[in-house]
Amino acid sequence: MTPVARARPAGFTLVELMIAMVIGVLVLSAGMSLALTSWRNTRALTLRDGIERNARFIGTGLERDIQETGVGVESRPGWGSLAVWNDTITMLRVPYAPAAAPVYPTLPTPNFPNGACGATCLEINTGGPAPALAAGDLVRFQVGTERRLLLLTGITPVTGGYRLQFTSTVTLLGRPAGTGGGLVIPANGPFVQRLALVAYWRQGTTLMRAEQLDPTGALVGQAFGTGVQRFDVALGFLDGEELTAANGTDGDASNNYDQITGVRIIATLAADRADQSVNGGAVLTRTREWWLVPRNLIYERNRI
Repeated sequence: MTPVARARPAGFTLVELMIAMVIGVLVLSAGMSLALTSWRNTRALTLRDGIERNARFIGTGLERDIQETGVGVESRPGWGSLAVWNDTITMLRVPYAPAAAPVYPTLPTPNFPNGACGATCLEINTGGPAPALAAGDLVRFQVGTERRLLLLTGITPVTGGYRLQFTSTVTLLGRPAGTGGGLVIPANGPFVQRLALVAYWRQGTTLMRAEQLDPTGALVGQAFGTGVQRFDVALGFLDGEELTAANGTDGDASNNYDQITGVRIIATLAADRADQSVNGGAVLTRTREWWLVPRNLIYERNRI
């Protein structure tokens, strides 16, 4: 009789099954680890992209506004179109729409030979039409080489011109204001001209931007950037020095307003939220630095 071969039972042995399970667990674990890492990287990238977008937006706005600083109004040793203090930057220029803002001479009259009709009042000659000025406007009052800022509170017609009323504050935006302090106003030569203002400062963790002042002279701003944990500003000067402010009255000519070459801004920006899977659960931050050179300051300084 021919022997019959016994068929091997179908399926896996216990050892094979255990080996397969171990391999499967290892593959699954590796796949989950890779997926978790990719998920964390994606979330971190999203947060970093948000910070970068915020930084680009802030940087673009700062560059645009600083480049317009000093248009039509050159800086003098003690008075600059660009000024900084603490974490605040203020920039002044003559607005164009499309022509430069008009210059209005003071109005000599029998009662007010120099156009000054009181401590908070000037009279100007417009040649007939109403001046392109309104309450709330910031104007410069030029008397020879002396400059003062005026914040207008009202405009009324008078014989031969218009009367400007302004606030009694003696400083605006860190600059001399008003007509007091021994200012000598001659009968001919002084004039007023509207100025455009832009200011940036940090309020809490919000970067604010302003183009006007309230009746008390305080900046009226709107949120321009969020998550700003640090906003440091410093001025650069022709001698290479960097200072937190200019000073045209300290006897050092190298730190005067007409010696400014640019402004350095260092900002620390935070993500809009914390993520437990990113940066150990702490809010992600990045520090950015801008060195901006207002070309108009250089142009006005070198203009013949």
